[in-house]
Amino acid sequence: MHLKKLGILFVLVGGLVALALWQRGIDEQSRSEAGAALLPGFDRSRVRAVRVENVERSLSLRIERAPGKEWRIVDPVDFPAELAVMEVLLDALSTQHARPAPEADADKLSFNPPRVVVKVEEEVGGSVLARQVEIGAVDLGDQWVYVRVDGKIYRTERGLDSTLERDLPDWRSRFVLTLSPRQVIEVHRTGSILYSPEDPEEDLSFAALLDGHWSATLPFQAELSDGAMERLLVAAATMRAHGFVDAPGPLAGYGLDPARIRIELQQADGKREVLLLAKEPLGELWYAAREGSPNVFRVAPESVLSIAPPTATLIEREVVKAPLDAVQSFDLRFGSRTTTLERVDRGWRVSARDGAQETLSGDVADTQLVADALGILDRARVDDFAFGRALAQGDVQAGFVVRTVDDEQGGELGPIVRTADGVEALLFRRKGDALTSYVTTELLELCKRAPDSWRSLDLHKVPEIELARIELASGPAQKMYARDDQGRWLRMGTTLEAKEFAKLVDGLVTARALELYRRGDETPSDTITVRLVRYSGTVVEYQLGRWKTPQGEIVPVYRTGERFARVKPELHGSLAALLSAE
Repeated sequence: MHLKKLGILFVLVGGLVALALWQRGIDEQSRSEAGAALLPGFDRSRVRAVRVENVERSLSLRIERAPGKEWRIVDPVDFPAELAVMEVLLDALSTQHARPAPEADADKLSFNPPRVVVKVEEEVGGSVLARQVEIGAVDLGDQWVYVRVDGKIYRTERGLDSTLERDLPDWRSRFVLTLSPRQVIEVHRTGSILYSPEDPEEDLSFAALLDGHWSATLPFQAELSDGAMERLLVAAATMRAHGFVDAPGPLAGYGLDPARIRIELQQADGKREVLLLAKEPLGELWYAAREGSPNVFRVAPESVLSIAPPTATLIEREVVKAPLDAVQSFDLRFGSRTTTLERVDRGWRVSARDGAQETLSGDVADTQLVADALGILDRARVDDFAFGRALAQGDVQAGFVVRTVDDEQGGELGPIVRTADGVEALLFRRKGDALTSYVTTELLELCKRAPDSWRSLDLHKVPEIELARIELASGPAQKMYARDDQGRWLRMGTTLEAKEFAKLVDGLVTARALELYRRGDETPSDTITVRLVRYSGTVVEYQLGRWKTPQGEIVPVYRTGERFARVKPELHGSLAALLSAE
């Protein structure tokens, strides 16, 4: 290697080594400056009590951990502590670092007395370990603060200081209830509310149970909207205070005994809490309390409105809630006739019964018609509710059932009526409900549809590229055709292109009915058997012939083991001519 190049290489390597050593020095300096833990060996899980003395805010506060792992203020008031604030405080005590400040002067750094003192009690081996952090002046740049621990002064991050800069209300929990909204399975609401001076008071009374879906049991029996119930429960269980009432005294003094609005929530584990609400006589805010607790809160009117929607708005308005791709089958009933559409591997099948008599048995259904029907069911909504109007069983004329793997939905349809505002509507009662409502008449038309009309007119469709050969036979006459490497159809045993046959291939590989007949003991004449043989070895076989209808008409027909249909006459005639030719 040339000496000049070798020298350049040495310079580059030396530069890299110097850079690595410089970076290592920076890392070591950073670790040194970060210092050790502010409270060595601190374990947040062992903390049983915290006291905060904040001279600047005139606050002396003691918080203790209750047996149920909940934090509670015990001095200067008895009140649940804000869990989020306690978590931030324990995080700060766990992560703060101590950088030695040996030249610091306690008299000049606000340590006589300290601005803030936090005392922590940890339970260690059955005894209490008390530790104390005193906070003094903020260091230059507002990024650090001086602290004193065990008589020694350090510098540490501002996180702990910022966390402790709170007044008493900031330490208090603002949650009125302690339940989890996702665990609630039973709701009872009573009371009333005035939405506006122009309207009468709205009765809010209702009761509901969760059993797969939310259902009201009072003042009517009806399925409720899971989304609406979730919003109500979240609003109730997470209601937060706007302010606090200290030493409130008897709840009756705040209109909370009895309350203007009362909501009882019960979890699956049996835990039960009651939210009490009453409006302030001369203000916009509301008083709130948890039954059995002496604490009284002030809450914003928006919080009250979120748990006090009219009962009717909680009712489920979707007629069918199942996703379309989850539907496995559905029944459409009209009178004594029931049409069943069932999903199969490659589409849908239609069956039908009229009373005890089977009229259709697993015929291929038109997938587009089925998709349209599911679309109607998916779009159907309850337009309004017929409170006080019953749907007698004798007035039921139709109905439907939609099934998924783990659920079944549906309802019954009554007569077409006119609503109070003159609109034509159909009476509807959801399965399992007692409440009658109004829906679109489109659902009745869907149930009325004749079972035969669901049958697919597509008889078969085989991609030409999949075919190895096509075989034709009528009595003793037989011919077979295959494609060569260039895609031309040849009569097997020859090398000549079968041009006349090639014109018929589209009609042979795809067939659609003009009219579907019931498969029975019919015997067509002049039958031609067509076999479409795929490269895979599978075969589609059918017959084309002529048949005399019960009305005496001679029609061209298509027949397989399952299907019997009228088709266009041209293909049969062309195949007959082809087979008769030499």
